[in-house]
This record gives sequence, structure tokens and C-alpha cells, in this order.
Amino acid sequence: MAFRTEESLDTNVILRIMLKDVPEQCERIMDLFMRQGVVYHVADLAITEAVYVLQKDNVRQDIVDMLTQMLDLPNIKYNQALFERVFPMYLWCPKLSFNDCCLACYAELNEAEPLWTFDRVLAKESGTVKMLG
Repeated sequence: MAFRTEESLDTNVILRIMLKDVPEQCERIMDLFMRQGVVYHVADLAITEAVYVLQKDNVRQDIVDMLTQMLDLPNIKYNQALFERVFPMYLWCPKLSFNDCCLACYAELNEAEPLWTFDRVLAKESGTVKMLG
């Protein structure tokens, strides 16, 4: 039976993988990924932080494509149930921020609706969000 190790990746590693902008760091990441029996966890916060950085120079579709490609690697674990909902909403609702999409999908996924807000755009764009006042 193969020994399996669980480790985590931070936002900077995720960004380097997707952007391939620092060759020596990319090489070290690829060496990391070549280790047998290691599964890498990516926290929700690391994904949202990566989107925040990426959206400065990239369109939404490119961001989703880059993230999906990286998250689909066989040794990556992430909150798939959440982000399978978030990515389409982020693409379909350009007026919403990625964080707003995460909040609305999180409420739906956890059957904790409605999501209450003072954000009129969020309430208008999502059917599961209600305005306070």
C-alpha cells in the first residue's frame, strides 16, 4: 500500500503555476508535484485571493480557465462542490464580484438561504439573496 501525504499550497504557489512568470519558482513547483503519493490542498481563501490578483490583468473566462486547469490536476484537492457553482455564476453575472458569487453559492450549497445583504446588485443578480431594508 502506498503512503499518502496531505500538504497545502498557498496563493503565491497557485499564481506561479498559472502565470508561469517566475521560471525558477515554476521549476521548484513542478519538482514538488513530481513527488509520489502527495495530495495538495488548496483553501477557498487561496482561490479567492488568486482571482483578486488575476482579475487586474485578465478577463473572467481566462481566470476560470486557468484555475480549472490547475485545480483539475490529479493531486489537487479543493472545495469542488463550491467552485463548480461559483465559476459559472462568476461568468454569467459580470456585475458580481468573485466574493459575492462565493457567498451566494456557499449559502445555496449549505442550504442556508436566503443570504441577507445590503448589496442591491448582489440581491438583483442572485435569486437566493435578499435585501435588508
